[in-house]
Amino acid sequence: MKHGRKKPYTEIGIKRLPCARCGDPAYSQWQTCADSNLWRPICKRCDIALNTLVLVFMGDPKIDEKIEAYRRAIVKVPSNHIAMNLL
Repeated sequence: MKHGRKKPYTEIGIKRLPCARCGDPAYSQWQTCADSNLWRPICKRCDIALNTLVLVFMGDPKIDEKIEAYRRAIVKVPSNHIAMNLL
């Protein structure tokens, strides 16, 4: 069962959970209206992939620059991770 809840997880609580997508240790959380506004734990790699997906959807002209800066800010992510295959 994938974790999710109506209230945001605490900083300590999120680190105890697996990523809702790939199962790696969670780092952050996302909430989506179409998912009953449940907060879902996600790992750093999936967070980067999700941010990339959103920037692509929005047609941001500086996707590569923004994602590379975000990636450097949180972690070096290999491009062969399961979440990166979304794009």
